[in-house]
Amino acid sequence: MLAEMTLTPQIPPKRRVALVAPPGVQSLDLVGPLEVFSVANRLLLFNGRPAPYELDVLGVEGSVETSSGLRVETRPLAEARAPHTLIVCGGTALVEAPLPRALLDGVAKLAAKAERVASVCTGAFVLGELGLLDGRRCTTHWLSLEMLRERFGAAQVQKDVLYTRDGNVYTSAGVTSGIDLSLSLLEADLGSKVSLAVARLLVVFLHRSGGQSQFSAALAPRPNVSERLRALLARIAEGPGDDHSVPALAARVGMSARNFARVFKREIGSTPAAYVERVRLDAARAQLESSDATLEAVAERCGFGSAETLRRVFGRAFGVAPSAYRARFSRVA
Repeated sequence: MLAEMTLTPQIPPKRRVALVAPPGVQSLDLVGPLEVFSVANRLLLFNGRPAPYELDVLGVEGSVETSSGLRVETRPLAEARAPHTLIVCGGTALVEAPLPRALLDGVAKLAAKAERVASVCTGAFVLGELGLLDGRRCTTHWLSLEMLRERFGAAQVQKDVLYTRDGNVYTSAGVTSGIDLSLSLLEADLGSKVSLAVARLLVVFLHRSGGQSQFSAALAPRPNVSERLRALLARIAEGPGDDHSVPALAARVGMSARNFARVFKREIGSTPAAYVERVRLDAARAQLESSDATLEAVAERCGFGSAETLRRVFGRAFGVAPSAYRARFSRVA
């Protein structure tokens, strides 16, 4: 497989990439980025070039158990040398419990010497605690966006993005987006030809279309929704092509259109029209992935009315045309 990829990139001096694995680290937050840089090393060595990266996995102690039970040997943070790139990986423990002082002190010391500082998923909470997100654009897993915004008021928290860069500080969204971020760092270091070759070897997209908005509207967390709205949401999901105008929705729950719109916004967090559009987009994506129906048929089934409207709304939401999305993700032989 490597034999197909002959590369002659300009290789910068070897760069140390340190990945910090906090207690309870999410396995993919760590292994995903690690594989990107490791595959780049193997690819360049195969092509007779020096390995561009020296990789270091760091922890508070000598080993760490991941959230899935995998135990990973680590070098203690206190013994680590200054890296070129420091990547703090995430895990649920970083938002559910106080951050260990040894973790904060170790990351702070290395971050002060690193040329690039990055986080994967909830690793952003470590950077936030150290003040590294103040005044900067940043992101994290979609489940933790509001918590990041509330905890670090000076941070400019972004949603619907896979990763951000603000100066020398980088953050990525949830879990596998650490691969997207790492590929972008690799591209900056070695050029697009190498990063594309690594993406091909890992069988991932070099530039993934869409953002965190790719998660399902119907699965978005809503802890305090009344029973009548819950039933209404289920009905919208079951029949995305039905009439879901505000008057029709209001009539189903026995409310005036004006009062319904106000209650819906308060309980769901978006306008009825915006929510219905998201559900219809989810349905259209599922149709594109699992059927060979024409765009006209998909548009009609999902409530967009016409293929042209589907193209416009889909492109605006995901940054890719429905036909291109189908070409990439269709499961139909």
